[in-house]
Amino acid sequence: MQEVGFVLVRGGGDLGTGVAHALAGAGWRVLVVDLPRPTALRLSVAFAAAALRGWAEVEGRVALRCGERREVEAAWRAGAIPLWVAPEARLGLRPLALVDARMRGLRGAYPPTRRGEAAWVVGIGPGFTAGDDCDVVIESNRGPRLGAVIATGSAEPHTGRPGLVQGHRDERLLRAPCAGTFVRRLDLGDFVEPGDAVGSVRGRPVRARLAGMIRGLKLTGTAVGAGHKVGDVDPRRDPALLLRMTDKARAVGRGVVRALEQAGIARRTACI
Repeated sequence: MQEVGFVLVRGGGDLGTGVAHALAGAGWRVLVVDLPRPTALRLSVAFAAAALRGWAEVEGRVALRCGERREVEAAWRAGAIPLWVAPEARLGLRPLALVDARMRGLRGAYPPTRRGEAAWVVGIGPGFTAGDDCDVVIESNRGPRLGAVIATGSAEPHTGRPGLVQGHRDERLLRAPCAGTFVRRLDLGDFVEPGDAVGSVRGRPVRARLAGMIRGLKLTGTAVGAGHKVGDVDPRRDPALLLRMTDKARAVGRGVVRALEQAGIARRTACI
């Protein structure tokens, strides 16, 4: 496997996008890996959206869908971030650093990330132990330690609670009433009132619990478990928020930049 000077980010959801965006801005060549049909909620600020339409732009940075090595090379030459949607083994490139931003502590079905897959491996959030399956962990829980680089041990356990917005927290979440396949009735940016059906699972409605704007929503056809989060509502009703990365994603991204700087991972060392 050829070693090339880039950072591989597993997961192109809103957190992985915050990481990739920060790394690219700090001068690293970045490649993001995600599914051909992404499971991210906030696709309006996720590079994973490129899997659906071929490209995605988040705050001035563009990601391009890639399934062949030549497409990766072309994306880098164009100053874009490649979004790899083919099996990772087909890439045939060993990165200098690897960042797992799939929130493994929430979604254990993913293949595990292992220390040694790259010169420096970074795990985001709970489910990783620094010195065991990665070199360092980045704290993902909101609070004074958000974005901290953890050299020993693990991040705080996932709380399952979103950030407080205008006095609302738990009621912001949209959850599946049962296990099955989620079907959208509304879309990102739509306004809702309490009781409105935003989607359904096996014919059972998923209803909003407060007035606001749909900021995150799973795609139709996504398999979900009972009680799993399928979306979220923002009471501020501000469409500009759909195109703005969260403070959490930015903080985690800055944490990864610090981690790679501390490890001495070189920027843009090689091209293929």
